[in-house]
Amino acid sequence: MPIFASARHKRIALVALLLFALLLALPLPAGAQADSVFISIRLYDGIDSANSQEVERVISEGFVPIISGSEGFIAYYIVDSTDNAGAAISIFETREQAIASNELARDFVAENLAPHFPNPPRVVEGSVDIGFVELLDGMSDGDVSQLHASVRIYDNFSPDDLDEFVTIVEDGFLPIMRESAGFFGYYLMRDSAGALGAISIFDSEASALTSNEQARDFVAENLTAYLPTDPSVVSGRVGIAVLADLNEGANLIDDMLTDERVFASVRVYAGVDPADQGEIVRLTDEGFLPLIRESDGFVGYYFLPAEDMLATVSLFDSPAQASASNDAARHFIVDNLAPLLPNPPSIFEGTLAINFVPALRGSDDLAAVDELHASIRLYQGFDLTHFDEANDLAIARLLPTLQELGGLFAQYALNDGEDTVIGISVFDSEAAALAANEAGKAFTIEHLADWAPNPPSGLSGKLAIAALDEINMGENLVGKMMTE
Repeated sequence: MPIFASARHKRIALVALLLFALLLALPLPAGAQADSVFISIRLYDGIDSANSQEVERVISEGFVPIISGSEGFIAYYIVDSTDNAGAAISIFETREQAIASNELARDFVAENLAPHFPNPPRVVEGSVDIGFVELLDGMSDGDVSQLHASVRIYDNFSPDDLDEFVTIVEDGFLPIMRESAGFFGYYLMRDSAGALGAISIFDSEASALTSNEQARDFVAENLTAYLPTDPSVVSGRVGIAVLADLNEGANLIDDMLTDERVFASVRVYAGVDPADQGEIVRLTDEGFLPLIRESDGFVGYYFLPAEDMLATVSLFDSPAQASASNDAARHFIVDNLAPLLPNPPSIFEGTLAINFVPALRGSDDLAAVDELHASIRLYQGFDLTHFDEANDLAIARLLPTLQELGGLFAQYALNDGEDTVIGISVFDSEAAALAANEAGKAFTIEHLADWAPNPPSGLSGKLAIAALDEINMGENLVGKMMTE
C-alpha cells in the first residue's frame, strides 16, 4: 500500500504524510493553499568508499536523531556509491524546513565528518512533483535489510515543459516502476536553476539495476525531447533510510553486521580418509561439542567434512578464549582422533570483519534444520593493506547478492594478519551454496583482482555440525551424518 501519493505541479499540492495506519497520503483539491513537499538532494564526490561504514555510523548515531526530530520532517536517505560518490536526500513539508535542515547538515558535517567529505556538495532542491513510497511485501513495521537507490540529475531542463513532463512520467513511467519487483519509492523534482532530479529506490541492487534499464528505455522512447543532457548519476546501497511514519522515525536499514567483536579460529585438516569422516563426526558431535559449548565466551562452532579434508570453525568472544578452546581441541584429538587425523592442521585466526547471521534476528531460538551447506574460501597472498576497502566492497556488493540467492544462514570474513583472507558462507541448501561460490568468484574477479592475485582454495559441502550459542542452546542444528 502506498503511503505517499503523487501530485501535479502548481495544481495539486501534497499534504504531509498521514498517520502510518492510514497508509495513504491524499492530494489536496485543485487550488487548495498548501506548501508542496520540498526535497533537498546533496551530491558528494571525492569520498573514500572505504570509510562508508564509519560515516554511516556517525550520521545514524548523531545526525538522524537531529533531522528526524526537526519540524516538518518526512524522510531522509543516504545513498552510498562505490565510485567515491554519495548522496544525502532530505524531504520536508516546506522549503523553509528543508533549508533549515541543510544548515543542520552543514554544521554536523563540519563538526563531525569534515575529513571524509573533501569537496563541498552540489545541492539540488525544490518542490516534489511526484513522490511515492510503497510498503514492501512482508514489511510489518518498516524494517528492511537493504535498499538500493539511483539518483539522476538532468541539467538545462526547461520549466515550460514541467507540467507535460510530469504528466508523462506520472501516467506512463510510475506505473511501470510500481509493478516492478522490489519497488520501494520514487521522487521527481526540479530546482530553480533548471536541474531535474529523479530518485528511484528498490529493495535490492538487482531490482535497482533492472529499474535502471527500464528507466533508460522509457526516457529514450518518451522523454528525450525534454532532456537535453545526459544525467549525472549516483547509484548504490542505501545506508540510511528514515521515514517519519515508519519505525518511529528510526533507520529502516538493518545493520549488516553485529556489533560484537568475535574471534574466529579456522582449522583445516588434509589427508583424511573419507571412510573415517563419519566416525570423526560422531566422536566430535558426542564428545567435543559438549566441551566447547561450555567454554567461556563460546559463540559458535562449525564442522565441515569434504572428501579427504575437513575444516572446523570455532567462534569466541576473545582470542584468549579461542586459544583455550584450541588447547581443548588438541587434547581431544590426541585422546580420541589421532589415528584418524594423520596430518597437523593449517590454522588461520583473526577477528571477524563480517559477522552476519540473519537467522539470529528477532529470534532467541530456532528449530533444528535438516541441513546446512558451507563454503570456506582461503585467499592466500592477499594484500592486507587493502583489506578494509575489500571488506567494505564485500558488504556493499557481495553480501546483498548472497542474500538475494535465498537461504543465507551466515556470512563471515576475517584475515590472519599475515597474507590470508578467509570467507565463510553458510546456506540452507546445496544449490544456494554452489550459486554463492559462483557469485564469490565473480565478485573477486571484478573487485579484488588487484589485491588477491591467487584464486581461492578451500572446501565446501554439507555441514555435519553447526552450533551457535544463541540458537537451540548451542546444540547441533543439523541432522546426524549417517555412517554405513
